[in-house]
Amino acid sequence: MTLLYAIRYCVVVGVVPPPFVAGFVVAVAAASDRIAARRGHFDLLLTSGTPRWQVALAHCLVSITPGIVSWLCVGLLELAASHGSQSASFAAGTCAAFLSASLVAWGAAIYSSRTAGAIGWLLVMTIPPVARLVSPLRLLGVAAGSIDTFAIVAVLYGMVIPFVAGLWYIVRGATPLEAAQ
Repeated sequence: MTLLYAIRYCVVVGVVPPPFVAGFVVAVAAASDRIAARRGHFDLLLTSGTPRWQVALAHCLVSITPGIVSWLCVGLLELAASHGSQSASFAAGTCAAFLSASLVAWGAAIYSSRTAGAIGWLLVMTIPPVARLVSPLRLLGVAAGSIDTFAIVAVLYGMVIPFVAGLWYIVRGATPLEAAQ
């Protein structure tokens, strides 16, 4: 069993439900969830012999793929509209902001439901003193040479800690196997 097998499995099972994918396309928002694991949807994958870190990584990749696709589409539309002269969507700061937002959202949603993760993320992003410290939005369109050291460190820690915590929780956490509902 390999990482490729785990990714294919997560795509077939449908980690992100179709109504949420449609909502994502309209609102360009992401969703990830671990409730399906408690309902027995991932029992076959968890008992297949695939290492749990690969299962977790596959879940992460499948969960953030709609965001990656929409971000690339927006960036390509920006390039087409500016005839290749402007690419703020692919600036270093925007890439860091996208990765940070995606990995933080996935890592935080591992511990709760989609709804709780979205509410928590919105609260963090709308409280001005907190948003000034942790918001990746301040990096949108910033070129690599313009990003200050604190912003780089904040983004790296901001995305690495929740991502690693989510991976650790899946690898080390007990996931009781139950009948699919």
